Amino acid sequence: MLEFDKDKKVFIGCLASSFLAYHTSRLIYSYIRSKSQEWVPIGTVKSLHIYPIKSCKPIELFAFKCTKLGPVMGELEDRAFVLVDMATGKFVTGRTQPKLVHMECKMNDGLLEVSVPGKPSVVVDLKNVVKSGQIFRAAWLLDLKQDGFDCGDPVSKLLCDFLEVENHRLIYYKADAGLYTERTCEPTDDWWNNNPVPKRKDDSQFTNLAPFLICTDASMRDLNEKMDKKIDIIQFRPSIEVEGCPAWDEDKWSELRIGDAHLETMAACPRCVMVTVDPDTAEKSTENQPLKSMRGFRVAPEGSMRKMYLDNPIFGVYAGLVKGAYIHVGQTVWAKYKPSAF
Repeated sequence: MLEFDKDKKVFIGCLASSFLAYHTSRLIYSYIRSKSQEWVPIGTVKSLHIYPIKSCKPIELFAFKCTKLGPVMGELEDRAFVLVDMATGKFVTGRTQPKLVHMECKMNDGLLEVSVPGKPSVVVDLKNVVKSGQIFRAAWLLDLKQDGFDCGDPVSKLLCDFLEVENHRLIYYKADAGLYTERTCEPTDDWWNNNPVPKRKDDSQFTNLAPFLICTDASMRDLNEKMDKKIDIIQFRPSIEVEGCPAWDEDKWSELRIGDAHLETMAACPRCVMVTVDPDTAEKSTENQPLKSMRGFRVAPEGSMRKMYLDNPIFGVYAGLVKGAYIHVGQTVWAKYKPSAF
């Protein structure tokens, strides 16, 4: 009887301990969740960049406007132009043509000036481009489709000669021209099932492209500490660079506010061979750096995310627009945190 009473007390004690542990864990989870809903100042905007032609040399700016299609400043629109291989109907980027990172462009009064090393620049009158009405549809990231106005023979010849290729055309997407684009359409279920970017599909206010790429200088420094040859953050082609937060803090961001602009982070950015292209030499790293170093410590965690990203290392986060506004260098960046990274 005494032995039974002892076992009974132990059993009751175990139940009480289990209940206490469960209750405590619920309180901790509720606390973390409540804290994640608070806006916290995490740093400042260090630099802002627009890439008018996909894979071109970036234009560094003091300010730009956050829009549903990405950064805009005056006549400069992010990735409004792209080179297309007419034989395949595919966009051409620095992944296959590294020399494109030496292509520069300017915009002034409706005129696009494109220049490449060793050749006279070419000026494209965009009013005439739109007026001509020559439209091509090409496939881009993840086989999404987009229409664009053909920018004409002179710029096509300039870029074909520079790259030593044939039958490539520069096309121009004009947002208010009624052109077809899948950058802002509602993607199909098949698209969501087969593509990791972005994660959300439950709110039509978010674009499926998540057009802002955000990186931190602290993560860049941490990566460089692990490499023999240092690289510049521009090799990762961010839209927004943030300073003042810890390395890899971006893994835990849920939402961001910069002034009146409101962004929601939607996916980690898996990196490809594009980041191996040296912006100074326009050549890919023979040692596959920095991908090789990053694969030692920045691949996705095991599970569904790893199955999607495979061995593509993570650097930076994609963000979609919630509320548009102008932002500028030096502004405070506020964040809401997720309960855990990724």
